[in-house]
Amino acid sequence: MPDRIIREIPLIQRYSRHNEAEDFRFRTFLKVRLNLSNKELDAIVQETTDAVWQQIDCTACAHCCRTLQIVVDQKDIRRLAARLGMTPGRFSQQYVRVAEDGTLHFASMPCPFLGSDNRCMVYEDRPQACREFPYLHNDGFRTRTLTMIANTAVCPIVFNVWQRLKQRFWPRKR
Repeated sequence: MPDRIIREIPLIQRYSRHNEAEDFRFRTFLKVRLNLSNKELDAIVQETTDAVWQQIDCTACAHCCRTLQIVVDQKDIRRLAARLGMTPGRFSQQYVRVAEDGTLHFASMPCPFLGSDNRCMVYEDRPQACREFPYLHNDGFRTRTLTMIANTAVCPIVFNVWQRLKQRFWPRKR
């Protein structure tokens, strides 16, 4: 998959399942054998992400908003409650559930704020998790490679960035 951008979720999911063993080997390579500092790797990941992101319109997809459990914190709850003219307690009662591990998340999937046009109806006040997704601009890429592998099946940006990183750093036939 040279420079071709793959956007179709069923195809991405099929490739992600097919590439799983290879992706875990590449993860090990990145963590143990790639001779780059974390800072250098983060810069390359961010540069690669920018190049891929220019070619993908998230609102044409919104797969993350449909399929991921959106984690929220108290700041998110207060901000969103204010946006909707509700108390944080009322907002939590209507929109938030507590997972077994104590994590707060939206109670429903797809996200209750995903519009029919695939746009976020509370974009300016969206949860921090949504602001940072798909986490490719965050520092510490090496520490999040398991999350990246999981997200290759969810997000076309992650999938395409991961493929480009494999091509760049691990071009040999596996």
